[in-house]
Amino acid sequence: MTKEMKNSIKYVAVALSIGTLASCADLDTEYLGGYVNNEQKEGAAEAKPDLAAASVTALYSQALELGSSYSNTHFDFGYPAIMLGMDMQTADMNGAYSGYNWFRNWQSFGSQGPNSWVTYEFWEPTYANIKMTNDNLAAISPDTEDNKLKFFRAQSLAMRAFDYWILAQVYQFNYKFNPQAPCVPLLTDENSTDAAVNGAPRATCEEVYAQIMKDLDEAISLLDGNPVTPASVITDRPKRMVSAAVAYGLRARVNMSMGKYAEAASDAQNAISKFSGAPASIADVSKPTFVSLNENNWMWGIAVNETDGCVQTGIINWPSHLNTFSDGYTTVGGWRYMSKDLWESIPSTDVRKGWFLDENYTSPNLSAAQQTYIDQYVGTPIYSQAQQAPIFPYTNVKFDSFEGALPATNLCNDIPRMRVEEMYYILAEAQGMSQGVAQGKATLENFVKTYRDPAFASAATTAEQLQEEIFQQKRVELWGEGLMYYEYMRLDKGIDRRRAHAPYVYTFNIPARSPRLIYCLPQEEINSNKAISEADNNEEVTSQPTPVDWEE
Repeated sequence: MTKEMKNSIKYVAVALSIGTLASCADLDTEYLGGYVNNEQKEGAAEAKPDLAAASVTALYSQALELGSSYSNTHFDFGYPAIMLGMDMQTADMNGAYSGYNWFRNWQSFGSQGPNSWVTYEFWEPTYANIKMTNDNLAAISPDTEDNKLKFFRAQSLAMRAFDYWILAQVYQFNYKFNPQAPCVPLLTDENSTDAAVNGAPRATCEEVYAQIMKDLDEAISLLDGNPVTPASVITDRPKRMVSAAVAYGLRARVNMSMGKYAEAASDAQNAISKFSGAPASIADVSKPTFVSLNENNWMWGIAVNETDGCVQTGIINWPSHLNTFSDGYTTVGGWRYMSKDLWESIPSTDVRKGWFLDENYTSPNLSAAQQTYIDQYVGTPIYSQAQQAPIFPYTNVKFDSFEGALPATNLCNDIPRMRVEEMYYILAEAQGMSQGVAQGKATLENFVKTYRDPAFASAATTAEQLQEEIFQQKRVELWGEGLMYYEYMRLDKGIDRRRAHAPYVYTFNIPARSPRLIYCLPQEEINSNKAISEADNNEEVTSQPTPVDWEE
């Protein structure tokens, strides 16, 4: 065990009081400084609904918690770090072979074992979040008649469902392939007391998805038609909270993961209909953007403030590692760039081609000042170890900097969790798979021609071809938003970087359902959870894949 791992476990042990946990089964029932039963918790919430509001606020604030897995690493900044790590595991996003690429362990596929940074970084913040949702749900009766409490209960239900959905994608292959495969321990407000004593076994994929759907069904019932909305609860960037539209959007994602296409189409349509915004227009995205929850196409996201700890660090945050205009890790060699073959697949008529620099380090989407800023970093790209590699071709300029600063030193971009554009892609695929290719194709063509590429025409003649087209569209549209690895897993895709122009050491061709593509449960979970043994863990791969040659 490394020194860093020993330090992290020690850190986890002392951090339980603020919501971080060493074992997912170690979920206490502490509330307001003392141990109380669920009935007492429910009474407290009914008497003081503001307590529920504070708990929900804390739930969303925890998404940005520093050091929830490790106390001294620069990739440990909560859910946004998970987003970036997942993107680095795709064939879509590249990073330099550099010490400033803090997400190289994700990119290398050599660290999915039980003692790895990678699995702890995913497990710890997610189960800490589940602990908070369970505490909140124990405090609010499912039978409450108070609309505010219904709203707050729905927030924790939706968030718990989201957490289990992302866990299910990473610790087991997709539900559709083997519903009875062991997934992750299932901790809820109903079983956490027993689990703290007796442990919790790995639930099957079927059981985990049943809980996810149960939570989302209830969340939708509590939010749909409720006069209490995110905007009535908080005026500053209310889309940090889950609306009825977002709850439908979450259920659409889950139905897609389960292969329930008719249900997914219905949910996606409801998400679109109930959302008060609209997709970003071609003009809207003809420049760097995607920086604020107030953007009309964002449905749900993480609100980041200048006073947040991750911002105050200067460099331990999402923009530092992703935003090309930030004064962070990107500009000293941590550039994030699109795979060459993916960029080349984008038609010249598609506005999204300009979300990335071309081979000459230019983009029609940039202002003169932004292009001048980029030009100072141009040099001969270095695809081997280098602490300050010049900027790479295909580096992203999708995301603007906070307040458009060049360079941005105030790294407090908001972070997207869901945009309405995703719902149109879900709708098109789900229609094509359940209602016939013509219906899905019409939805896809109408959306892309209106909002991204006026010259687009689908070439699909089968539902499977349409599904592949939409996958390719999503690879471009959702680049950098932490969602595409789950799409690779859902569609049973391997990771092929032979034409990506990734650094040679990260150039792999990993087949679908390779044990490298899912994580082992953390060793600390095995040690602490009485219901799980070493034999229950996923297969450990102890070395990174062998690199393969580039292909042009």
